[in-house]
Amino acid sequence: MENFATFVKKIFSLVVIVSAMENQVPKPIRPARRDLLLQARAAQTHPGVYLMKDPSDGVLYVGKAKNLKNRLVSYFQSAVHEIPRIEILVSRIHHFDVILTETESEALILEATLIKKYKPKFNVRLKDDKAYPYLKIQVNDPFPRIEWTRKVLRDGARYFGPFPSAWSAREVMQLLNETFKLRDCSDNTFRHRTRPCILFQMDKCTGGCVGQVDSIAYHESIQAVVSVLEGKSDALLGSLQRGMEDAAEREEYEEAASYRDQIQNLEVITQTQGVMEAGSQRNRDVISIARNELDAHGTILRVRGGRLVAVQHYHLQNTDPSQSESELLFDFLSQYYLSRMTQESLSELDPESASTTEPASEDVLVSEVPGDAELLETTVQIKLRVPETPVDYQLLSVARTNALHALEQNKKKAKGHGLQALEEVQEKLQLPKLPQRIECYDISNIQGQDAVASRVVFMDGAPDKNLYRRYKIKTVEGSNDFAMMKEVLGRRFTKSDEDLPDLVVVDGGKGQLSQAVAILDELAVQGVGVVGLAKARTESDFQASEVRSSFERIFIPNRKNPVSLYPTTSAYKLLTHIRDEAHRFAVSYHRLLRSKRTIRDKD
Repeated sequence: MENFATFVKKIFSLVVIVSAMENQVPKPIRPARRDLLLQARAAQTHPGVYLMKDPSDGVLYVGKAKNLKNRLVSYFQSAVHEIPRIEILVSRIHHFDVILTETESEALILEATLIKKYKPKFNVRLKDDKAYPYLKIQVNDPFPRIEWTRKVLRDGARYFGPFPSAWSAREVMQLLNETFKLRDCSDNTFRHRTRPCILFQMDKCTGGCVGQVDSIAYHESIQAVVSVLEGKSDALLGSLQRGMEDAAEREEYEEAASYRDQIQNLEVITQTQGVMEAGSQRNRDVISIARNELDAHGTILRVRGGRLVAVQHYHLQNTDPSQSESELLFDFLSQYYLSRMTQESLSELDPESASTTEPASEDVLVSEVPGDAELLETTVQIKLRVPETPVDYQLLSVARTNALHALEQNKKKAKGHGLQALEEVQEKLQLPKLPQRIECYDISNIQGQDAVASRVVFMDGAPDKNLYRRYKIKTVEGSNDFAMMKEVLGRRFTKSDEDLPDLVVVDGGKGQLSQAVAILDELAVQGVGVVGLAKARTESDFQASEVRSSFERIFIPNRKNPVSLYPTTSAYKLLTHIRDEAHRFAVSYHRLLRSKRTIRDKD
């Protein structure tokens, strides 16, 4: 195959052609399955990519095929598909487009590029969890402390992680601080303290700030902490195990559960940090996927020179229980390695933007070799293999442990509303596409004082707190909610390189909605749905024997009467959740600023 960097240019030109197709007017009536079958039979027998689309020309699914005609015909046969996901997909297809390629490998690369571009809801997609937390220790300081961070810098510190969740990282940090009596105060507090704090009096800190312990003795504790985080934690784990067993015997089950959680969190990180192949200089990636109903999570251990140098976590969106492990693994591998190859090729095209990277992996260790493995190995230049030695099994076990732990943490964190709620919102609000990214804004102030705004983001029906933002109003004097909202939306849509939302929700009725629409029009923001969510109102007068209230009302542009939502519907629960979350986030920030101002005024 031609040079990959050159082929990337070719792929991008094909993407431009696909984008031009979006300007075509879609057919107003959904064709019958028989008509789609006739169109499929007229397709070419060459390799290529096909895009299944809905009536509004939105991309439902992107697929590749060695023989386009055979693959397309298989979708539209009269028999019902055994896999429910495919049957649902076919029922929503209005038309399809095809792009011919010279080889099947080129089709695979183009498929991954288009999935990343369109984010179709019927394709499995990788969501990179880049912001996983680490524990950091500045080992060269006289009295270092354990710090929690999401950024790994070249500053001479030791970093341990990543942890599957912020909660697990903080739990391990607290456990180590209490076990080895380390300081947890800030550097500024440590430098200026003149007498021991209450933690020293409670025998939870050695009091290095006031000379109660010298630097040499303190560093012995730090070295013990480093050993634990490197995987040498048998003594500490044994102590926690005994504590859990003793608590269970006393029937103190909450205390026993606390010990159990500490053991699990510590095992995850120590097992990961302890992976090492003695005397080996091998470079390899170790991959495991954990599944739970509609949820899936992939973990990659990157081993370079025989040592584990990084752990990467990916959440797999749009998975289906009927999809086999082999199919899911193939989707994961192809998207991950094609994305890495594309980045490397773009660096070759623009050497100034290239950064120093670690050596490529020599082989990829997986629990099973998926179908079409030869195509994948040829295209992305990797070698897939299953475990053969005890070290191989240990590495896969570590990857599996991390994937399961991350999956459980994601499940606790997400509390999402699911695809049904998104589809219901799309139908009720007459949106052109599924609202996979919903943003909600709220203003909080008291007569213009300490004015702030919040933005909360729900991705695929679940809150994504990494995308939450707080805004301090800078340009508006007095109580003018319209001007404040204009400032916030201006800061969001004119200076941000983030993806555009599919839907913006504002707290309020027809007036607030018209203001938001006018602001977005002035900012030339296109393709974003806007609705206003108004709280229930009283429908009867106070002299009536029974006071009745309306349901929550949704106002949409160019419609006089609101859309009423019943409290039992999934759409109601999703929209009120995001509205209440935006209000909570704004009010908490307002209270924080107000408290700080009150303290300053008293001083």
